[in-house]
Amino acid sequence: MVKKKLLTLAGVVGILACGACFLPPLPQHKPAPPPIRNGLDGVQSIRIEVVNASSSHHLVPAVLAQKIVETINEQSWKTKVNAHVGLGPRSEDATLVITVLSETVEPTAKAGHMRFNIEDSAKLMRPDGALVWKETETANWIAYNVDGEKEADAWKILGWGGVDKELSEKLVFRMFFGR
Repeated sequence: MVKKKLLTLAGVVGILACGACFLPPLPQHKPAPPPIRNGLDGVQSIRIEVVNASSSHHLVPAVLAQKIVETINEQSWKTKVNAHVGLGPRSEDATLVITVLSETVEPTAKAGHMRFNIEDSAKLMRPDGALVWKETETANWIAYNVDGEKEADAWKILGWGGVDKELSEKLVFRMFFGR
């Protein structure tokens, strides 16, 4: 009987010494994260339309629409939404219509530094007319260093897409991620 107890005790000590207590812990597998929801209720493809209803017409609707498409498509790995510019309906899940309401620019206290204020409204609607997302009369303040001190000089930077790109990034961020 003592032999059996000693043999059992030796077996327990051997098991503990060889693995139960001295091996590194087994790796813990984390569950896959849930897919990122874009908050747009299943919208995966968006057609972009831009209208410039301001009196000055500095922003070119086609250029701004293309910048918005590029910004949405740059985020598509995260949002699972793609965009395209188009005039007629295709197989998109929704249409984003952006209306530029006003475009102003003013100098700041810093020489050569201008502040743009672009006010817009936007609606994202499904083909059946259901409203998915909207914003109305949103002010977008964008500051840039520009050559010259006049307002006309400030709008020249649109050539490389500075204001267009900045505006598109602000609008897309609000649409996907809220304010």
